[in-house]
Amino acid sequence: MTNQTLNLFIVEDNPESALKLHQFLDTRFGTVFNISTFTDAVTAMSKVDENTSVVVLDYDYFGDEGNKIVDLIKIINKKTKVIILSNNEEIFTAIDSYKNDVDNYLLKEKGVKKKLSMTLFEIVTYPANYLQMKYSVSEFFAYLIFLFVVVGILVTIGFISIY
Repeated sequence: MTNQTLNLFIVEDNPESALKLHQFLDTRFGTVFNISTFTDAVTAMSKVDENTSVVVLDYDYFGDEGNKIVDLIKIINKKTKVIILSNNEEIFTAIDSYKNDVDNYLLKEKGVKKKLSMTLFEIVTYPANYLQMKYSVSEFFAYLIFLFVVVGILVTIGFISIY
């Protein structure tokens, strides 16, 4: 198992918004993620690989093509977490996104940065996700380790309560 940096890509066509989002995430997750910003999908897609942990995608930039971009990302690396930021409030757009294996669909409204921050925090702190992304272990092995830790804690508590 090797210790590796988690890669987070921001794909946002507005350079100012991309910079603000990059600064916000770097402040909160700078030690966890290596954050890269892209203003066009072609460049971003050329960089997505098996080491890409999270992609934050501006859905408005891609319109209906956004779900096709998600499909391409998942073909390259099915373990990549994809979070869509959008102004589109139509429920069917969000449903279609979730059907395409998007991990979260967030509306660009007040509080979206906090929601994004919480989503990323959940991704990196969930034990199986952390082991998979940080140490490249298989999903089965990650759950097995987690199970052994939980059983070990329960057995220890049981022995302590007996004596």
